[in-house]
Amino acid sequence: MTEEILNKQVFTTGEAAKICNVSQQTIIRCFDSGRLQGFKVPGSRFRRIPRAELIRFMHLNGIDASNMESGPAHILVIGIPSNGIDAVVRSQAIGHNIQIHHAASAYEAGYLTHKLSPGLILCSNEQHSAIQQSCSKLCEESDRPIVVKIENYNNSLNMDSNFTDSNQAIKDAVEQLLTA
Repeated sequence: MTEEILNKQVFTTGEAAKICNVSQQTIIRCFDSGRLQGFKVPGSRFRRIPRAELIRFMHLNGIDASNMESGPAHILVIGIPSNGIDAVVRSQAIGHNIQIHHAASAYEAGYLTHKLSPGLILCSNEQHSAIQQSCSKLCEESDRPIVVKIENYNNSLNMDSNFTDSNQAIKDAVEQLLTA
């Protein structure tokens, strides 16, 4: 399934059929009989099924819903330019459902942390201690994100040891997030 479909909140009958591995007509019959709840688009015959209802239907009918229940792994990058770092993260997360978000300020980082509950936070030297303190105060131990300080990251052609070490730290952190 595509990442786009897995992140959707409302599905067409065709998308629901693909996710459940049944025919579209089966989904329509279940919808029309009331076994699958949803709504019709006003002024048309098209049906839509909300994500929570589709998951409920899948559980009720013994259809594996594990890929639907887990949303994307959120990664928050704070105070580090996006050029290059996104490519390193994506190369390590091939085949996994991830979303990368960037914050330029502490306020924006706090807002995104609260909104997204990221599993991994990559931050610059300047932001690291403040982020560590905030996470330990605001998050329960089981919900705490992995916080990694990335030192002197710049995506230049000059492959100095700091750049190589930073890339390896990013790869290790992403691997830790995806295997947790």
